[in-house]
Amino acid sequence: MIKFCVFADLHYKKRMYSSSIEHLEQILVRANKENIDFVLHVGDFCNDYAGSPELMRAYHQNQYNLPVYGVYGNHELETVGNSMENVTPLLCNSPVNFGEAENGEPIGYWYTDIKSFRLIGLDSNYSYSPTEGKWEHNRPASYGCPAGNVKSDSLAPTQLEWLDKLLADAAKKNMKAIVVSHACFSGLWYRNAEADTVRAIFAKYPGTVLLAINGHEHTDHFAVRDGVAYFDVNTAVNGYWEKHTEYHYADDHTFRFTDYDENGNATTTEDFPLNKLRQGTNTWFFTEPLSAIVTVTEDGEITVKGAQTEWLYGVEPPKDIDGVKTAIEDRSVKL
Repeated sequence: MIKFCVFADLHYKKRMYSSSIEHLEQILVRANKENIDFVLHVGDFCNDYAGSPELMRAYHQNQYNLPVYGVYGNHELETVGNSMENVTPLLCNSPVNFGEAENGEPIGYWYTDIKSFRLIGLDSNYSYSPTEGKWEHNRPASYGCPAGNVKSDSLAPTQLEWLDKLLADAAKKNMKAIVVSHACFSGLWYRNAEADTVRAIFAKYPGTVLLAINGHEHTDHFAVRDGVAYFDVNTAVNGYWEKHTEYHYADDHTFRFTDYDENGNATTTEDFPLNKLRQGTNTWFFTEPLSAIVTVTEDGEITVKGAQTEWLYGVEPPKDIDGVKTAIEDRSVKL
């Protein structure tokens, strides 16, 4: 059996969203109480790694000595000063095996074996350039694929081949696999250019991949397809995002904001208006952070212990959207 805590899309960046170190600490406190094997974030953990030493310290050097892992989201390289060279070492605090570099390019996908399970962290930040005739990774200081590229949120051929070999090896060793990515490859809720390809690789090794986890969509879904459980993990704090020009929070709707210096030391704390956040007009926030405790057994029993929160100040999104909710629901399946 393996047991872990998972959360998604914290989107920490000072004065951009309401996400805070306190939110992360709440998640870690819960994880520690549950006696988990590790903590996992499934991308968009931070929108400015280089400028957030306080977050890196809180996660990597957490007071509970919990092993932590993470994967690239599409915002991991956002903000000037962030590149794969400085972000990749900050994904995990425990040793992992990274994919092999091709043409000297940095690699952000990895795997590690824990007990009888193989945890595989994918990097879904590749896209295809029709003009260049090649696959490219999202560039430094960006939050999406290069302009003009197609097939965004992809793994690209080299990583797909690596994934295939890893699963073949796991099957040979009778190991079970948990596959983690920011993009959703279930094909059930969102369209992805490589979803069919990824699932075809899973199908080559029946019974090997038990669970595939994703973030990115800020929604809560869970389903079993072709013998694999797919878990679309709801966002930690930023419950809903939509480009908006009108204020939906009142001037007295504030949150406790702590500022930090360049060394990650707290400097000031104040009640900061939500409307003054750089994404405050576009985002509907949760009151408390969401996470899930997931238990997986070798014979295919999967249990998700979710969480429930509320819309901050009772301000709800303007419309109902499938999967957008103030919860990660409890689930239990036997594959």
